[in-house]
Amino acid sequence: MSKLEDKKQRIRDELGIVAPKAHRKRKPMTEEQKAAASARLAAARAAKGPAKNTNIHPSVVSLPEDHPLSLVKVKEWLKYNRDFLKSIKAQKDSKDSKERMEYQVIENYIKNLNIYLKDNVWCDHRYGKQMEHTMTYVVTVPAGDSYE
Repeated sequence: MSKLEDKKQRIRDELGIVAPKAHRKRKPMTEEQKAAASARLAAARAAKGPAKNTNIHPSVVSLPEDHPLSLVKVKEWLKYNRDFLKSIKAQKDSKDSKERMEYQVIENYIKNLNIYLKDNVWCDHRYGKQMEHTMTYVVTVPAGDSYE
């Protein structure tokens, strides 16, 4: 042992710290055992069935894939923006207010995407992978105070 290891061991002894037990390594599996294990795993995966998306609102799941706010597109935007947020993490505490604002806008957009998937309520005025589109309002039911 080196001097450093000896010193560490003396300190452990003085403090009464017991070194953790060394775990035994697993025995390597034979080819037959590997084949049997993979067959059991495949059978378990087949019995499990497809994902049920219980945490996603049914209205979002029922949208067709070509819809502007479909589940597939929103999940893609969510993944892209999470990765982008990780890449600009240093801007969170930047001295430049524009950099901090950019970080906060992306962070808020990610929260809004999650709200949409959960509750089917779009809280943002922009949409798209890089928030390149603007939401428009459509009147579906006219107001009750129409003048005739």
